[in-house]
Amino acid sequence: MPSKQLNMTQRLKSLLQLSNTIKNLNATLKYAEEKAKQADKLVAELEKTKKEVEKHGKEVEKVRTKTEAAEPMTKEEIEAIGNHNR
Repeated sequence: MPSKQLNMTQRLKSLLQLSNTIKNLNATLKYAEEKAKQADKLVAELEKTKKEVEKHGKEVEKVRTKTEAAEPMTKEEIEAIGNHNR
């Protein structure tokens, strides 16, 4: 009888350890799910920002193309504009 009781006690300890392991794994899964949701939000935010940057880049390229052949104003031209506005 004592060996049966010992065997049951060992099984009970083993079940308690497994139960704790399951609880820990469930907590880890919940944490991982929360982090995955946060990551998904950040990815969506990055994708939105990337689109905005691409749009801005296209606008910059349009202006660059329009002003490609432009030459800076000379000092005389700048002064003439200043004198004209007085």
